[in-house]
This record gives sequence, structure tokens and C-alpha cells, in this order.
Amino acid sequence: MRICLFDGPNRSDLLPLAYTRPIADLLIGGMSLVKRWSQAMQAEVVVETEAYLQADTPSFDLAIMAGCLPNPALLSAVRGLQDGQKLIHNGKVIAFSGARSSTDKLLAAFDAVELAAAIQIIRYPWDVFSKNAEVLIEDAAFYSETHTNKLNETNQHHGEYPLLVGSNVTSYAAVFNTQEGPIIIDDNATIMEGAVLRGPIYIGKNSIIKMGTKIYGGTSLGPHCKAGGELNNVVMLGNSNKGHDGFLGNAVIGEWCNLGAATDSSNLKNDYGNTRAWNYTQQKFISTELQFCGLVMGDHSKTAIQTPLNTATVVGVGCSIFSIGFPRTFIPSFSRGGSQGMIENNLNKMLETAAVVMDRRGKEMDAKDKAVLTHLFALTKQFRR
Repeated sequence: MRICLFDGPNRSDLLPLAYTRPIADLLIGGMSLVKRWSQAMQAEVVVETEAYLQADTPSFDLAIMAGCLPNPALLSAVRGLQDGQKLIHNGKVIAFSGARSSTDKLLAAFDAVELAAAIQIIRYPWDVFSKNAEVLIEDAAFYSETHTNKLNETNQHHGEYPLLVGSNVTSYAAVFNTQEGPIIIDDNATIMEGAVLRGPIYIGKNSIIKMGTKIYGGTSLGPHCKAGGELNNVVMLGNSNKGHDGFLGNAVIGEWCNLGAATDSSNLKNDYGNTRAWNYTQQKFISTELQFCGLVMGDHSKTAIQTPLNTATVVGVGCSIFSIGFPRTFIPSFSRGGSQGMIENNLNKMLETAAVVMDRRGKEMDAKDKAVLTHLFALTKQFRR
């Protein structure tokens, strides 16, 4: 069986993260949604997304909305779908069998199968970090058979949940607390001296935790990330750095981002009320229904040293932020500046910087990468006016 994960009708709600990737490639817990569904269904997974992100529409047997998190009720329902049937949850098509794509006109005539059971859907960027802790706890079972290595005796481990260690992990004189959830350390990661980690946490392949770092639960770092300072309930999709002191909490960071030393991001309003964040679909600030919400940052964005960011700040793709005061809480893609005002970032200069950053991780910026960013530069111009 070949499964397709499609973005779904609310794709724009996951911008700016979805500007540069299919929703299926988002990291939550200890794996991407692609890997999660592949493991759950024991099947090959392909994706359907925007045309500028993929060359062609793949063939498949069964399609599932990418933002759905698999649970027993949902798995049973999608496995039971017959050709010409669509699975409906709260009035929306979340799976179907027998159509060529999620926009196929044939879907309108398909027989509807209602799913009344509760499911979880990653719809907004803040869903990525707010659901991350519980997903991490579930992911321990997946890693328990393969991540069985031991750390050396200079480290301390306290707690009943497992400490799951991959191959070639380097760690000295660090403290791991698994009283509230597991800690999963993937292959070739490095945990430096004095780091304190409190689960549930996932540290991705080749990632580095700097000396004295404090990481609280609900945090997932994708591959090739660097973390320093204090992190609480943070998801970094991969290849991004917060390598120095400063606080980052209840946040999701795209790829190829860098937070300069002493960058601090607020995650709580002074009045302790619910936060509001920019939504691209409605093109206005909407309630997150969360008391704690920090930074949402798209790919290839950077902050300078000592940059302060206000609660629930949304930063687009390809931004350069340098500020002695708080910049606005919605920073459009390809913007440059801070509290003093924003101007349009130069696309060619931004591409040059991105190529250098990617090369430092051993990845060459190819023609497709440039084409995607160039397309987005034009697509997002409306927000920079």
C-alpha cells in the first residue's frame, strides 16, 4: 500500500512553517509526520503539497490529511476505507480512497464515513509545541528497541521514564531527569558538560547541546541543531542554532535559523491573559487559546545579538532582525530591521547568506532551493507593503 499525506484545506494556517515544506515534513515529538504515518501504517508514504514544492503529483492507494496524528480510532477508520469512500471528521475530509488527489472533483460524490472519535490535528504553528510533550511520551516505545546505548559514568540519570541513547552519542557530566517523560538522544548527538535536561525531550541526530544549557520538557530538536541558554517546550525543525544564553519558550523554529547571543523571547503576557498571534489565512491576529506562546519563526531567519522579541511573535521566511527594542509581533517574510522599522530584505544577499549557512552543514543550495525562495519572495510581497 502507498499512502499520500496531503496538506489539506487549512494549509495556510500553518504558515510560515509551511511556506518551505509540505505539512507532512513537520517535526513533532521524535519524528516527522511522514515517518510517523509510515511507522503507524507500515507503508510507503508520499506527499501532496503546493506545486512549487514538488515536481509532480504522486500516485497512491489511500490519502490522509497530513496534520492528523495517528491514534487507534483513526488508524482503524482509515484502514477500513474502501474505494469511493471518504472519512469525515467535524465536517472535513481527512482521508479518502479512490481519488487521484485531494482536489479531485470525484471526491464530492464519494460515500461519507463519519468519524466521531476524538483525534488531534496539527492546524496552527502553536499546535506543534503545545502537543509535543504528550507525543514525545508515546514515541519512547518506538525508540526503545534501537536506542539502547549507555552513557558514561560521569553523567547522572534520575527518573522512571527511560533515557534512550542512540549510537555514537557523546556526553560528559550532564544531568538527565526523566521523572515526567523520556529523554531520547539520537545518533551522533553531543551533550556538553553541565547541561541539565528534563524530559520529555528529543535531541536529533548530530545536534549539540552546549555547556550549561537548561532544557525543559516538551522540547524537540531536529537534526544538526545547536542549543544553549534556556529552552522550555521548544521545537526546532532542524539545522538551526540557539547556541548562546537567552530564553526561548513555547516556540517553534524552522530550518536554517540563528538566534544571536542573548536573544530573549517572551512567552507570557504581563496580564497573564491568552495570547494572540498572526494568522495568514485570516490576515489578522487571532487567539491562540494559550496562555504561553513564544516565537514562531520561518526558515532562513536570523536575530542579532541581544534582540528582544515580544510574546507570540511570528517571523516569516528570510528575515534579518536587529533591534534594541521590541520589533512588531508580525514580521513579514524577507524583512530587515527591528523596532526602528522594517525594510525589504535584498533577495540576492539573502540567498548568498543562506548558501553560506547551508554549506556549514555540508548541504549545497541547489536550483530548487533558490527557486522556492525566489517564488516566496514574490508571493509574500503583499505583506511587506
